[in-house]
Amino acid sequence: MRRIRLAAFAVALFAAGGAWGVARAATQPPPQEKEKEKEATDVYRAIVRAAEVRSPSDTLGNGVYAAAREAFYAGKFDDAIARATEFTKAYTRNLNMNDALELVLLVRGFRDFQDEPLRGYAKVVALREGGRPDSASALAARTLERWPGARIRYHLHYQIAELARDRGDHAAAVNHAMAVADSSSKSRLAPAALKLAGDETLALGQGRDRALKLYQELLERFPDSPLAPAVRSQVLEMRKGMQL
Repeated sequence: MRRIRLAAFAVALFAAGGAWGVARAATQPPPQEKEKEKEATDVYRAIVRAAEVRSPSDTLGNGVYAAAREAFYAGKFDDAIARATEFTKAYTRNLNMNDALELVLLVRGFRDFQDEPLRGYAKVVALREGGRPDSASALAARTLERWPGARIRYHLHYQIAELARDRGDHAAAVNHAMAVADSSSKSRLAPAALKLAGDETLALGQGRDRALKLYQELLERFPDSPLAPAVRSQVLEMRKGMQL
């Protein structure tokens, strides 16, 4: 009797399983539909991957931007502004957009002494980008010496500071960075100059306390600077290390 009941139960279970399988099969798309869905998904993923590759490297308009840069290096500032302005209006997705806007602001805001200091700065940048850092540093120093009150002087100081850092002259890097970081300069390069001065103070071996003061000054004067989050984390790590 028991065997009969077990057999009946097995049959019922098999039937139920078969019914469930049929129902499940009914809800599944046919093999052809599944293949189409897979193909559509693959196409979509390919489009996304292509967009990810193209969007950060949108080069449309690079020729116009290059022409603006070349005009700037050559001291043809009116032409540089015209080309850069054309670029910013026509090629808004290009990754050089911020640099082009920077070029326009630089030329419009720092023209004095018949453009000679700005022309010197443009040559400094060109020399540096051309792999001639020593010539760039020497020209920046001469330009500062000749036009110490030029509007572009803080940009020249910052160029010298970075060049000094790159060649390992930490003391010179700190001195020129502090000229930019001074509160009276009102230079928009001041946050970066404070960061550079703090980093080079550490490299110079003048102690963490001095570097911490410079980093803290950056955080207090420029709390919304893009540099602030990283500097804040750096300050916390340094303070933790000093407590150990």
